[in-house]
Amino acid sequence: MTEPTQESLSGESRHQLDDAHFAIVVLAVASFTLIIFVLLVTLLMT
Repeated sequence: MTEPTQESLSGESRHQLDDAHFAIVVLAVASFTLIIFVLLVTLLMT
């Protein structure tokens, strides 16, 4: 078995950072949408 080179390691860590950034963006958008939805429903029911 050959050890992974520095280039493959940096590429893999870069991919993980992209995945983490994507997950954070998705969670932020979902949270923002949920907050807006709850506020609208609350305002319409009063």
